[in-house]
Amino acid sequence: MQIENEVFILNFNEGDEAFAEEILNSLEPEQKRIMDFFGIEKLSKKVEIIFYNNLQDFIDLRTENGKYPERYNGWNVATVKNGNIHILNFDLYHNAPQHEDTTLEDYKKVLVHEFVHACHEEILLNKNIMPALLMEGIATQLSRQTKYDLNREIECDPQDLAKNFYNIKLSYVYAYEIMGYLMATKSHEDLLKILREPHKIDVAELVEKTNDFIENKQSLQK
Repeated sequence: MQIENEVFILNFNEGDEAFAEEILNSLEPEQKRIMDFFGIEKLSKKVEIIFYNNLQDFIDLRTENGKYPERYNGWNVATVKNGNIHILNFDLYHNAPQHEDTTLEDYKKVLVHEFVHACHEEILLNKNIMPALLMEGIATQLSRQTKYDLNREIECDPQDLAKNFYNIKLSYVYAYEIMGYLMATKSHEDLLKILREPHKIDVAELVEKTNDFIENKQSLQK
């Protein structure tokens, strides 16, 4: 079954109509905010959201997608493929030990996070190069996933963070902090230039400046 608006198409099972409508209603105010940030008037196509009721089907998709080829660890619950969002249904998401303390509002933020990815891909000048560091950074910031806001300095090798993002402990925290620095210090126009060609960023310099930024914040808070 499906419901849709001008941006999203939600695919859901019979009996989940009320849940799907709640999700769509929660996304409607977010879609304009995110699209306005990226300067997008209209997406190239509607974004389909596919809810998975079977964990193995989702794992198979992730493996096929090649984004997370390592053994499934329970943390990742959604992905974007061909501009569409694939996500575990809320029960599977909430019942995983890694997410048992999360709420429906956290789940909705995951969907916004994935929508940010879909919009970001629309403005990329080279869609074959999508560095995870800045893509996850802007997605965590714009989805307001404040659980990553630990005000924590980056304590890993910058090149390892850039090239091995999904296997780095606290990588999402670091991405959130790096994008927080960029959003605080760059004009919106300059930030969009970076996001159009994120592969051109000097990661070592960016990490150094982010750590200085965090250190200054920590000094002001004392």
